[in-house]
Order: sequence, then C-alpha cells, then structure tokens
Amino acid sequence: MALQSPEGLLLGLFLLGLGGALVWLAERAGRRRLLRALDPAFAPRPRPLPLPYLLAPLLLLLAAGRPEAPLPWRENLTQVVLVVDTSHSMAADDEAPSRLERAKALAKGFLRGLDPSVRVGLVSFGPQAVLVLSPTRDRHALLEALQGLKPGGTSPLGPGLLQAKRLLRPEGPEWDLPQEKPPAAVLLLSDGAANAGQDPLEAAAELGRAGLPVFVRPLGDPRGAVSRIGEGLYFVPADPSRLLRLAQVTGGAVLQEDFRPLYQALKPRYAWRQSPKDLSQSLVVGGFLLLAFGAYLTLAREGRWP
Repeated sequence: MALQSPEGLLLGLFLLGLGGALVWLAERAGRRRLLRALDPAFAPRPRPLPLPYLLAPLLLLLAAGRPEAPLPWRENLTQVVLVVDTSHSMAADDEAPSRLERAKALAKGFLRGLDPSVRVGLVSFGPQAVLVLSPTRDRHALLEALQGLKPGGTSPLGPGLLQAKRLLRPEGPEWDLPQEKPPAAVLLLSDGAANAGQDPLEAAAELGRAGLPVFVRPLGDPRGAVSRIGEGLYFVPADPSRLLRLAQVTGGAVLQEDFRPLYQALKPRYAWRQSPKDLSQSLVVGGFLLLAFGAYLTLAREGRWP
C-alpha cells in the first residue's frame, strides 16, 4: 500500500494529537473542579472509551494520507467497434430523416441491448478514417461521440475497417506472443458506397485472417436514391451487395433490426486484473460508521449520547 498524500497523514496526525491533548487537559481540569466539590468516594470513575471511538480516528487519519493499494477485479475482455459511414452519401434522406441519423439510431439500439461490461469503440470514415473513441465502457461518452458525427467527404470504407482492426487486434512485439484472442467483432453501419482508399474486400480479408467478423447493417435504397443534399438534388448510390460480400469474407452476417447474432458473437471472456484503487473514501465511510456504532453502544449501555 502506498500513500498518495503523506503530508496529509502528517497533518492529520498533528491535528489528532493536538485535539487529543486539548480534550485530555479539559477533562483533567473538569475532574479537578468536580473533586473539589464532591467527596472523592462519590466522584464518578472515568470510563474507558468504547473501542469504536478508538478505531475511528485511526481510519480517518489513514484516509488523510490517501492510501492506494492494488486490488484484484474481474474484467470482461470482449470488445466491439462501431464503424460508421459519415461520407457525403449518408446525408441522403431515403432513410428518414437521413441515412446517418438512421445509423445513429441503430447504434443506440444496439448499445441498449449490449452487456454493459463489453468495451465499445467508435470509428468513422468520411472523408477519412478517424478513430473517434477508443474502446470504453463509458456509454455516455460513446453516445455523445455518436451524436457529434456529421456527413461529408468521400467514402474510404477499406481504411475504416483497417482502423477497427488496429483497435481490436493491435500489432507489435508485445502482441505477437501466442495466446488466445478474446472475442471481438465489428458492426459496420454504411450504405456500402466506397470511392477512396484501399479496396474494402482486401481490408475485409485482413479482418477475416485476424478472426474479426464484420456484421453489417445496410442503409439506403439498394437502387440508389435522388436526394436533396444542401441546395441541390443528387443521385446517391447504395451498394448492399458489397456489404454482403464483406460479411461473408469475415464470417460475419448481414443484420436488419435484430442484433442477436452479434450479441451471440460477443460472448463474455473474463480475466483477473489488478489495478491501484484509492481507499480513502472507503476509510472515511468506515470511520464514520464506527463513530455511529460507538454512539449506539453508549446510548444502549448508559442511556446517553457521548
């Protein structure tokens, strides 16, 4: 156990000693006055403090030093990355109110049914592949990041998939040891149009070799749509057949409104971890509980509050 604030412990020790000395002097002076007024045989004998009153200051004193200790905890290693198309075509309104807004609603629905212990990352592509949020269990931060996505630019679908692969299967000497990989998958929300970057099927083959299934939710009219974007009308394509091939290459599936196949692929995998935890709050709570218990004992035995 290490102290993050040893100066706090020293200050608390000084204040505790000073307070104890003042209480002892006040009690001694009061007893002298009492003995002058009463016969010593009738003077009440000093009672020892209940044990909780002796232990509580020690806990509070230790809390002042902000102790930190490594504690074991179980962590779910399962991860999933949302890959969201934010290219110009996602502004089309053939999915009300737009393809991108529909993708956000689908992502939120997926998160509502997902085990909260699963870490979720967010990648967007358009006009370039961007890591928006590393895998996290903070659903509030994830929803805020989703809400901030805006459409615009080209469709680098392949680089977006590779960005997800780098998150879920990092490369480097420390990751090259032979070990069983925890469950992981990619949820791709896109209209399938790709006009920049690496061939999406080549990127999908890399994900397949890494054991990362891609589950896709096609967006938009398969025939394409004429949509008002900004001040003009544009023909906006969609390519669900490309998304189907991506899913097949990686061992994933095409989804509609039911995310159960993806939930089944994200089975929990737990491992024991150790991480430093601040114990000061627990010690403060324990100290005040001991004080309350000491007050209860005094009330129960003597019929008075301390």
